[in-house]
Amino acid sequence: MMGGATSLSAKSYKKVIGANDRIQVAIAGLGRRISAMYTPIALKSNNVELLYMCDVMESQRVKAAKEMATLLDYTPKLENDIRKVLEDKQVDAFFNLTPDHWHATGSIMALKEGKHVYVEKPCSHNMAENQLLVAAQKKYDRVVQMGNPQRSAEHSIEIIKAIHNGIIGTPYKAVAFFSNERGEVPHQKSAAIPKGLDWELFQGPAVRRDYTSET
Repeated sequence: MMGGATSLSAKSYKKVIGANDRIQVAIAGLGRRISAMYTPIALKSNNVELLYMCDVMESQRVKAAKEMATLLDYTPKLENDIRKVLEDKQVDAFFNLTPDHWHATGSIMALKEGKHVYVEKPCSHNMAENQLLVAAQKKYDRVVQMGNPQRSAEHSIEIIKAIHNGIIGTPYKAVAFFSNERGEVPHQKSAAIPKGLDWELFQGPAVRRDYTSET
């Protein structure tokens, strides 16, 4: 005879509730954007389970796993190779936080494997890549969302709506600018590949080049 739900531990019981509806997710790219994912992933009301944390840099995998461990009562798998993550049929949705040159390629790979995709901006390097991504979304009939916080900000939505409603008449030209205090982009110099970095896999679909560091 099967035991009732009350015979389960609190931890096990939480994993049973809504198990059929729980979204199994994977994240690739554990650098500076990963911190934005911690709270949404851990929030019980979102009903998601993080199966994989993937990055080509060992130190970033270790760091992200340690930070995530403070929020979860289970342990996601750590993986170096994005291809192994996408091959797992259990993964429903894929968060693509990788460097820009992996955005279109990684997202298309995920779509081919039947995953829904969230991809950081920019979703492509050029219009040709963008068209391939749109075509893949239509072919595999999955949901794709590009992270573009400015467009989803309430004040931006309000302003755009007002412009569409004619508050300034018919607009003919738009000028946009961005100001910050990041400083100048440093010059790159040839350097040894850092320990724990899979440089070949990092380059992925990009043209091959020697590793350089910013100094």
